[in-house]
Order: sequence, then structure tokens, then C-alpha cells
Amino acid sequence: MAPNYYLQDDSCPDPTRPTRKISFDCVEIREYNRILSDNPATTNGPPVGLGWNYSPEDTLRIDLETYESYQSNARRSKRQLAIPSQVRQEMLLEEGYSRGEIARTVREIRKIREQRNVSFHHIKYDPIAERVESLKRGVKGIIPGKRLLPGMKSKKLESPSPSLVQFSSKGA
Repeated sequence: MAPNYYLQDDSCPDPTRPTRKISFDCVEIREYNRILSDNPATTNGPPVGLGWNYSPEDTLRIDLETYESYQSNARRSKRQLAIPSQVRQEMLLEEGYSRGEIARTVREIRKIREQRNVSFHHIKYDPIAERVESLKRGVKGIIPGKRLLPGMKSKKLESPSPSLVQFSSKGA
């Protein structure tokens, strides 16, 4: 009979299984280069991202306890972490980007953001548009002279029903 592992309690470790522990003793702080990003979440100005390059000689290694004691007093809020657009632009200029590259990226991001905004506002109409298209397909099957779907029998209408409404949509 196979052992029932679901009944084992974590407080009673399996002696046949090796014990695994993870611990940290130091923190390595690196300064990476800044790049012109393509993140459309930036509301104003150019987005700044981190590149892959860093300077190993500028890397700082400190004890974890020392780091935590310092960081506990230095925590900042999201609002404090936000970098104003003018400061981001100056950072990118210092990194060697031209004003033209920055302006082009800002325009591209604005376009992406507008497209996402349009998609977001049209999402609520998708179920309605889907239902209208379904009704259009169903109505076409009972209107004389229209092609029927396979397996449907032709229904001949003597006179058009006044309650029959044909839906149309732009672009369809």
C-alpha cells in the first residue's frame, strides 16, 4: 500500500528527505544604466527603464543586517518614487539619447495608450455586438431569397412581418 502523504504534518519532517534551508547574509547593490523604455503606463513624458549593463567596480556589498537597519528608516511611498517627466528627460539626455529619439518614443507611446484606451472602452460593447451578429445570422435564415444554413428548411413568408427588424452595423 502506498504511503498517504496528505496526512503528513510539516512539523514532522520525513527523515529520508534531505533538509533544505536558504539564508542570506549580504546584499549586493548595483547601479544599472538607464534606457529609453517603451512602457505605455507612463502618463506624461518619456519612460525610463533599466538596461542590462552595470559597473562591477561600483558594486557595493554590505551585511544584510546593516542594510535592513538602514532601509527601515529610508522606505519611500509610491508617490515619492515617481520621477517627474522633466527629470526623466534630463536623465535620458545624460545617457546619450537625442531629443528627437525621446520625442519619437513619447509619440509612439501616446499612440499605444490611445489604442488601449479605445479597446478598453469598446470591451463593454463586445457582448452586445456579438449578440447582434448572432441575431443577424438567425434572421437571414428566415427571410425569403436569403441563403439558408445547411439543415434549415425554407420558410416562405406571404407578406413581410412588420415586427421583423434587420440589424446592420458599420464595417460589417
